Amino acid sequence: MRVLAVAAHPDDLEQLCGGTLARFANDGHDVTMCHVSRGDRGSFVHTMDEIAAIRHEEAAQAAGTIGATHVSLGLSDGEVNASDPHQKDLAIDVIRRVKPDLLITHHPSDYMPDHVECGKLFEEASFVATLPLYETAEPVHQTVAAVYYMDTLAGLGFQPTEYVDISGVIETKLASLAAHTSQVEWLRDHDGVDVLEQTRIVSAFRGFQAGTTYAEGFIPSLRWLRPRTRRLLP
Repeated sequence: MRVLAVAAHPDDLEQLCGGTLARFANDGHDVTMCHVSRGDRGSFVHTMDEIAAIRHEEAAQAAGTIGATHVSLGLSDGEVNASDPHQKDLAIDVIRRVKPDLLITHHPSDYMPDHVECGKLFEEASFVATLPLYETAEPVHQTVAAVYYMDTLAGLGFQPTEYVDISGVIETKLASLAAHTSQVEWLRDHDGVDVLEQTRIVSAFRGFQAGTTYAEGFIPSLRWLRPRTRRLLP
């Protein structure tokens, strides 16, 4: 199966579904991790271009830890916009290159605009990508992908309907997140958050809900053409 996981910023996927992506990769599935923005506005000490270059390298290392391919749309933080035709075409081309069976992205009620717009952008683009007369640089994709929403930050406003046991890959999840050294430091300095500890706690809480040590939670999109009759998650 081909899995495309898309988040607004470098490190979002590692926090919210990194264990599930690691399990997919371990099971031999083709996993692509895409972040829409460059992470270019999260620094007290670097310019936008400097921090973007650092975040790009960290994201590539994190994806390698999981066993995934890494891509970026190259937008700027705070500028993700599902209504922007150029961004829509960028998203369509990623989908047409990857040809996903499953798309994992942000829930519509996540905490900040980039997350919400990213999820909307890719869920809508995943339908348009199948239209043969909507021409972009890439050939049409034949499948309207199933869509699963990953957890929100800190699990707020999100009640999973499906869980993935990540007990066996929790250290891989945390190692991939730790590869984002600059972001770990930024979240500590800007928000007073130890993101590694927070991520372990949320994973343990979802595990408690699901009767295991560590888990990640998801909600499937039930819009027409999205549901499937078989379980897609590991």
